[in-house]
Amino acid sequence: MASATPETPLSKKWTAQELNRSDLTPLEASKLLVYTLPANVDPTKMQLAYGRRAIPKLVTEIPEGDLIKQQKSLVFLAELLHNPLNITQALKKDIVKLCLDLIKSNDLTIKQKATECLAVISCHAVGRTVLVHHDALFFLSPLFQDSCDLVRSNVHKVFEKVTCQEAGVLNLLQFSLVPQLVKRLPEERMDIQIMILNTLYQCIRMGGAQYMPEVPIKCDAMGAFTRILKKEVVAETRVAAAKCIMMLSFYKVCKTIACQGETIGILIHMLSDMKSPVRAAAAGALMSITIDCEAKKLFVRENAVQTLMELLDDLNESVVLNVIKVITNVAEDYRGRFELHSCVKKLEGFSIHAKNPQIRDVAKRAIAVITWRP
Repeated sequence: MASATPETPLSKKWTAQELNRSDLTPLEASKLLVYTLPANVDPTKMQLAYGRRAIPKLVTEIPEGDLIKQQKSLVFLAELLHNPLNITQALKKDIVKLCLDLIKSNDLTIKQKATECLAVISCHAVGRTVLVHHDALFFLSPLFQDSCDLVRSNVHKVFEKVTCQEAGVLNLLQFSLVPQLVKRLPEERMDIQIMILNTLYQCIRMGGAQYMPEVPIKCDAMGAFTRILKKEVVAETRVAAAKCIMMLSFYKVCKTIACQGETIGILIHMLSDMKSPVRAAAAGALMSITIDCEAKKLFVRENAVQTLMELLDDLNESVVLNVIKVITNVAEDYRGRFELHSCVKKLEGFSIHAKNPQIRDVAKRAIAVITWRP
């Protein structure tokens, strides 16, 4: 594997494939993104109008100035927006509409800084409301194909933040952008993949009956998430993909799709992963899928019950909680119930001594299902 060493400098141009195969974490990968600034622009030496006049002055200069003037003004404006106190004033000056016009520019610095401004604005509730009002997601979507990694990263940060609220999710779904996101998923670098997966998770969670689950089914989202899990990708990416599978599998038809593909087998394999967040996410997805009768049988046929019982000793509470829920589901299959009898005593211990009340409750439920007799 490639890694960030003196022989492979951080300043090199990484392709998405090289980055995803490297030893870098998503955070380290995001730090490789560097803005392209003009030689005569230094953000630390800004000469601006005094106080509250600074942002109105910059916003006025951007559309009227030449390219160099626009670049300088945008660089300074992006710096000022990192101060939350300046967000409302910038919004009143219609900064969102201005940036949406600027992203059409052929100049790289203009696009980078315009999308940075939008990304910073999207971190604030008032900013997200304005972005939705201006249909910003629709106008940003052509930049999914942009050749600059930094521009795409800023764009997907906007999508991730705006879809934190239902209005943003409905705005995205209204313009049928989910298929584009699913298509871009395998082609992107790891840090952007995680943002796309988080966006899709929020769309599935808040999309409502009008769009779900038909929209993700039509673009084979379950298959795309499963293929992500099959690759040797970082833990954060697998966790995000497993969460998407869990959320999608709340729909009965998607449980059936998961049973028909490789999804269950891959998730079972992930239960033995070295990292506890991966184990917890895999158990969470299986918890959702194994509500289906065919999924229970398939899980038992894969001889995965023993793995579940071993995970009851896991030190991570999230893993234990999700595993007990899977045990409850699997115990509804007669063969699974028979195999799970040996863990009843351990479950009784959880039902009495566990500090987490959720674990106590699910353990009691699991015992009732395992010990049930017709």
